[in-house]
Amino acid sequence: MNKASVSLGAYLARLAETMLTPAERAERAEQAQAALRAWNGYTPTAAEQHALDDELDRRLAAVQRP
Repeated sequence: MNKASVSLGAYLARLAETMLTPAERAERAEQAQAALRAWNGYTPTAAEQHALDDELDRRLAAVQRP
């Protein structure tokens, strides 16, 4: 999985957050992580997750500017 795929997934997850309860978001995050681990062994560290979140925030800010 490349970084762009992860970024798109993160974007879609954040978009869905506006429509889900905190419990639903947590459950979906766990399910997605389990699926990625089973599919390709993807197990990002907390630092890697944070870096991806920062990158997503940076990209979203760039496209939201007028």
